[in-house]
Amino acid sequence: MQKGVIYICVLAVLLVVAVIRPVLAIADDSNVLWQECHPYERRITCVVDGDTLWYQGTKIRLLDIDAPEVEGRCVDERQLAQDATVEFTRLLNTCLVRIAFDGQDQYGRHLAQIWVREGEIGTAMLAAGLAEPFGQRGPSPWCG
Repeated sequence: MQKGVIYICVLAVLLVVAVIRPVLAIADDSNVLWQECHPYERRITCVVDGDTLWYQGTKIRLLDIDAPEVEGRCVDERQLAQDATVEFTRLLNTCLVRIAFDGQDQYGRHLAQIWVREGEIGTAMLAAGLAEPFGQRGPSPWCG
């Protein structure tokens, strides 16, 4: 899956893999309630951290942002990572979720932008101070 779109809402899920590929209805996810993944629990529908989730066996990372790591280098980063995970989960649960894929990263995660009623999630995470623009290497902004 290189590029495509998934629409997830209370009643249905739709995957558009690419313009030349067929539209595929994945499932009726009327009971989807996004929750944090439990430790070592993966490949189900759950939120890993502030920029990564699993959806039906597909690992998806938000495009263009970098959230603090749950196993971060300092207490401040770990606390902010928890806050980012909670906010990402809350946003996903507002419904009208649209996932637009754009390739994969070096770890094999599918990169995507995700929209909900409140707007694009990456933009919301940046505005809330729970993420940084992706690619800004240097000293950790969360550990001082």
